Amino acid sequence: MTQKSVGFDPAVEFYDQTRGFPPGVEQDAVRLFVAAGNLTPESRVLEVGVGTGRIALPLAPHVGSITGLDLSLGMMGKLLEKRRGERVNVVQGDATHLPFPAASFDAVTATHFFHLVPTWRAVLAELKRVLVPGGRLLHGWNIGDMDDKLNATWQATTGRGRGQEIGVPFKDRLTFLPDNGWQPVGEEQIHTFITPRSPQAYVDALRARMWSHTWTMSDDLLNAGIAAVEAYIHEHYADPTAPVPLQSSFHVQAYQAN
Repeated sequence: MTQKSVGFDPAVEFYDQTRGFPPGVEQDAVRLFVAAGNLTPESRVLEVGVGTGRIALPLAPHVGSITGLDLSLGMMGKLLEKRRGERVNVVQGDATHLPFPAASFDAVTATHFFHLVPTWRAVLAELKRVLVPGGRLLHGWNIGDMDDKLNATWQATTGRGRGQEIGVPFKDRLTFLPDNGWQPVGEEQIHTFITPRSPQAYVDALRARMWSHTWTMSDDLLNAGIAAVEAYIHEHYADPTAPVPLQSSFHVQAYQAN
């Protein structure tokens, strides 16, 4: 059976809680895209997997226009609710068949995207087609926004992280673009920050199935994982509701197609 890309309609109401930045950090994050892409007030930008606009909306004042593409009408609806005059237009569509002419964009941004798309090589071909000659793919990702101890306990109990991967495998996340004909341009841009998150908030997110890997998990497996995490919290944290400062970072690397 052919795997489908992961659609995020089930996450519309809580996605920003799981992937949003702490207040103010979104401005620092989008500056990385501006620096990596040499973006200007005239730049035409496409974001694939635009979601609720956590990148597109704060990036919009720095560029000429942003077109956001996503499978989920619900996620883009949330973006439109949040929009306050930013020049961000949304299009429902599949990134393997982009509904745009060749050489339409100066840059493409993609954040937390390629691991969700089984046909990601077809996406890369389409991105090459719609970029102007010399245009840049700006790949963004987070590190360290989870409590490693709790995450390790969850994974050890549920097998999460060892199951079938849909798109780009986790182990290839930093090499898949050069391995497929996209060369790094300039230095990796990095912004470090603190994410305050309590152990109880981690459990609450699991129980609410906020992360996509939990959506197809059985109730028995989910509850076993939560029980293991709660046991670890009871043993190691005096106050589960107290926020833990997690050392986090956001990264952007620019690439050009050969």
